[in-house]
Amino acid sequence: MRKKQGILIISDGLGDRPIKALGGLTPLEYANTPNLDRLAKEGCTGNVYPIAPGIPVGTDVGHMEIFGCDSDMYYPGRGPLEALSGGMELMEGDVAFRGNFGTIDEEGIVIDRRAGRIQDGTKELARALSGMQLKDGTIVLVKELTQHRVAVVLRGKGLSAALVPTDVGTANEGAKLVVPHPEDPACKEAARTAENLWEFTRKAIDILKRHPVNQDRIRKGLLPANVIITRGPGQLRAIPSTAQKAGIRGLCIAGDVTVGGIARLVGFDYYFQASFTGGFTTDIMGKARKAAESLKEGYDWVIVHVKGTDLAGHDNQPLEKVRIIEEIDCMIGYLMDQIDKDNCYIAFTADHSTPCEARDHTGDGVPTMIWGWDVRRDKVEKAGETYFMEGALQSLRARDIFALQMDLMGFSKKRGA
Repeated sequence: MRKKQGILIISDGLGDRPIKALGGLTPLEYANTPNLDRLAKEGCTGNVYPIAPGIPVGTDVGHMEIFGCDSDMYYPGRGPLEALSGGMELMEGDVAFRGNFGTIDEEGIVIDRRAGRIQDGTKELARALSGMQLKDGTIVLVKELTQHRVAVVLRGKGLSAALVPTDVGTANEGAKLVVPHPEDPACKEAARTAENLWEFTRKAIDILKRHPVNQDRIRKGLLPANVIITRGPGQLRAIPSTAQKAGIRGLCIAGDVTVGGIARLVGFDYYFQASFTGGFTTDIMGKARKAAESLKEGYDWVIVHVKGTDLAGHDNQPLEKVRIIEEIDCMIGYLMDQIDKDNCYIAFTADHSTPCEARDHTGDGVPTMIWGWDVRRDKVEKAGETYFMEGALQSLRARDIFALQMDLMGFSKKRGA
């Protein structure tokens, strides 16, 4: 079979539920999306589950599955993925955490888990903490990531990832910072790791509150990044190359370094530039132009990731989610004009649902489409979660969608003679 190309657009956290303020529609259904509607009318559609119905997943697990990797077998925890995506080198025995620069008061009450979505000065803050030595000799490594995000690594002997870190949880501002503790009180390694994490957290608070970056933020009336809030502990394990297994040359275009890091881990190239942010505003047409160029350069599969829809869901901003969806629609219109329609497929999906009123990831299916001139069409004519309940891709998993794309493109390997 002659090989073809494919583009996958990932609208992070796209899936939603009916919203009263939008007349009972979801943001995708409410938005003006002529190009997404065309994909729906001329392709096959459905609400796809990242791993299984009713199971919420994180961005990390969601993207591993989208990229064709079995997270049940190979997921190392979010912490190692964050650390690796930030360019940190992990050693056997390291325990890595995903973290945020956040804001707490004098009593340890969390005021803002993201320190006002701080963007500037995080490199200086991370440097002030990285290399800290704890009383038992454990070394702490800290690396800034996108915006408020940060990776923390504990490097020492006899550590365990089986502990509860300090994060109070999404949308739980007003609660007190969690004191780390082992999942099993009888696990000495986890108890020691929890003590180390708490020692680091307290020392970091003392350093951060006196740091010039935070003193300047306070003078400007901004929230100080005076704590690192941790979650997602894990230890590294080997992840097989999806690219090698499928025999494809893939490229991921994303402003979110975590997504780019996962793409690299499974064997794809990663492209980033400063205008490709992981925030509400990003050079979305620049991503589209890079995707079109990359197909001409010979990439088989090009992934374009947009983070803003997830952020809007977490912040309960349905109209902002609508705005970003309409920007994605314009990007898709541009791509449809640039590709060889006889030899390229366009797929559209999300890593998980982040309904605005839930403000967190849920186990709902995510709107998904595959378009191409020879794709089997269903009877759906408009983009939206409700409409896709009648689609041909209904209730499949993210890895099923990966397999379907690879088969359409001619990269699937036949079983049997």
